[in-house]
Amino acid sequence: MTPEDALREIRDREDQTTDAALGPVPRWFVLSGAILLCVAAAIPDYVSGPLPYQAVPIALLVVLGVISNRSRRARLRRARYTNRSVLFVLLMMAAVITVFIGLYVAASLADWAYPSTIGAVGMALTWALMAPWLNRAMKATLRREL
Repeated sequence: MTPEDALREIRDREDQTTDAALGPVPRWFVLSGAILLCVAAAIPDYVSGPLPYQAVPIALLVVLGVISNRSRRARLRRARYTNRSVLFVLLMMAAVITVFIGLYVAASLADWAYPSTIGAVGMALTWALMAPWLNRAMKATLRREL
């Protein structure tokens, strides 16, 4: 075996590990996450004193995230990768929150009924569109570091 073959074999193994750890985001997670975010954000339109009711879907979202993470076939333990992945997650959260606030303010200023629900639907769609992006960005970051 030549050194080039050995390096190619190492790269193939690294790609297998990356795919096992950061395979595609499960559709059930994206869909259930979007629904739970939508429910949590829309509750103020329908209930007074919404905080206890909002805690339930948010807690369920956290539980689903843990289940999705635990279902991965491999774990990654790289400090630099973890730091960059946190940055990607924060960017996604900022986008989701910005969409919600923007739509909520616009709906409120337009005096539309159910402004939280309008913002919640936009937030859920942003989540559903950005979750696969987040996964691809994290994979690309990991591959650059290997």
